Amino acid sequence: MNKATPQSSLESFIAHARSKDMDHQTIRMLLLSAGWKEHDIALAIGAEGLDVAVPVPPDSGGARDAFFHLLAFAGLYTTVISFVLLAFTYINRWFPDAALERYVTDESFRSSVRWPLAALIVAFPIFLWITRLLLREMRAHSEKQSSGVRRWLTYLTLFVAASVLTGDLITIVFSLLSGDVTVRFLCKVTTVFLVAGGVFTYYFSALRKPVHEQGNLHRSYGFGTIAIVTLTIIYGFFMAGSPGTERLRKMDAQRVSDIRIIADATLSIVYGNDRWSKPFPMPVSSVNPLPGTLEEIATVTVNQRVSITDPEGITYKYRIDDRTHFSVCSTFNFEDKEQYAPFWNHPAGEHCFVFDTGEMNLP
Repeated sequence: MNKATPQSSLESFIAHARSKDMDHQTIRMLLLSAGWKEHDIALAIGAEGLDVAVPVPPDSGGARDAFFHLLAFAGLYTTVISFVLLAFTYINRWFPDAALERYVTDESFRSSVRWPLAALIVAFPIFLWITRLLLREMRAHSEKQSSGVRRWLTYLTLFVAASVLTGDLITIVFSLLSGDVTVRFLCKVTTVFLVAGGVFTYYFSALRKPVHEQGNLHRSYGFGTIAIVTLTIIYGFFMAGSPGTERLRKMDAQRVSDIRIIADATLSIVYGNDRWSKPFPMPVSSVNPLPGTLEEIATVTVNQRVSITDPEGITYKYRIDDRTHFSVCSTFNFEDKEQYAPFWNHPAGEHCFVFDTGEMNLP
C-alpha cells in the first residue's frame, strides 16, 4: 500500500474543505496555522480542479547558475590581474629605473613574464566562453538576468573596481603633491585606471540595460578586449621567448653548470678533495698533475656526478694548455652577458673557459 505524500494529503484536505463550502482564505489560514508554507498552499489551491499542473518558471538562481557565474567571475579576476602584471612588467622594460636596472637581468625579466602570461592564456578563453554561455541563457530566459548570484557578484565586482579607481586617483594626487611623478609611474596608474574603469563601465551598463538591448555593449567590449589581450599575449611570447627558445637557453645554462662541475672536480684532483684545509699556495711538488681526459676526471671523482656530455649528447672538449692551465669548451646556442660572475659569460657558438690551477677557488 502506497503511503500518501505530503502534497497529495494537502490536496486531499483542500478538496475536502471545499466540499464543505469553506472559502480559500479560511483554508489558507488553517494550513498556515498548521505549519504549511505559503508557497505549497498557493500551488495546491491553484491546482484544484485543473487538468494541467501549474507551470514552474526556469530556475534563475540554482546551483548550476551559481557555478557558472562563479567560474566566469573567477576568470575575470584572473584575467585582469594577469593582464595588469604583464602590463607592469612591459612598462618596467620600456622605462627602466636606473637605480634598479643593475639587478634586473634578461632571465629575471623573462621569468616575471611567464606566470602571468600562462594565467592569461588559460583564464581569458574560459572567461569568454562562460560569459558567452551565460549571455545566451539570459537571452533565452530573461528572468536569469535577475539571478541573485549574478547580482551579488556583479555588485562585488563594481565595488572592487570603484575601490581600485579611488585608490588610483588618490595615488596620483599624492604623487603630484610629493613631486614624485615619472613616465613609468604615470603609465602604471593609467593602466590600472583604464582596466578598472573598463570593468566598472561594462558591468554597470550590463546591470542597467535589459539583456536584449546589450548587443552593442557586448560586441564593442568583446572585440576590443580580445584585440588588446591578443596583442599582450603575442608581445609576451616575443619578450619571454618561445618554448623552443627557452629550452635552448636552459641547455646553455646546463652546459655552464656542467663545465663548472668539471673544473671543480679537476681542481680537487690537482689539490686533493681536502684542498680547503690545506695552506695556499701549495708547493709545486705537493700538487698532482692535471688529469689527461674527461673520462679520467669522471672516473676519479667520487663526491659529485661529473657529466662529460652536454644536454644534446655532445662531449665537452677538454685540453691541457700548460702545467697550470686547462680549458673546457662547448658550443652555446645564445650569447649570455648576464652571469653574476663575468667569467661565466659566453658568446653564441663555441667558447672555451680557461682555468688556472694557481687559483684554488673557481670564479
